[in-house]
Amino acid sequence: MKNYLIILAFVLAFAACSKNSPKPQSGSIVGTWELRLFTTGWTMPKNYSAGNGNKYIFKADGSYTEYAENKVESQGKYTLTPTSDDNGTKSGKITLTNPDYTDVYTIKTDTFTVGTSLADGPSWQYVRIKN
Repeated sequence: MKNYLIILAFVLAFAACSKNSPKPQSGSIVGTWELRLFTTGWTMPKNYSAGNGNKYIFKADGSYTEYAENKVESQGKYTLTPTSDDNGTKSGKITLTNPDYTDVYTIKTDTFTVGTSLADGPSWQYVRIKN
């Protein structure tokens, strides 16, 4: 019986030390997103490596900060106008206030895409790097 109590205490102590960081809800924009790919219909795609410093931080209060090479580029408010939710892929319209900019977006798991290359327009693909 004593051995069982020691094993139980060890298991409980180990479980208490595990990291329980909550994952953001799939399809949520809240978090830090880093640029990984830029495409247009006119040029070759440009890949960006991890740690490039081109990122957005979206907060639950509707504010955002944009960074270019780890320097603050702009700050403002954002709004999302969802238009579809298909098998975990959410899409719609995103509006940023500084500067005023509106475009289409898609969020699937940990990938966030702004814009579309369907009509030779630009698109930026970001990956979630932090909740």
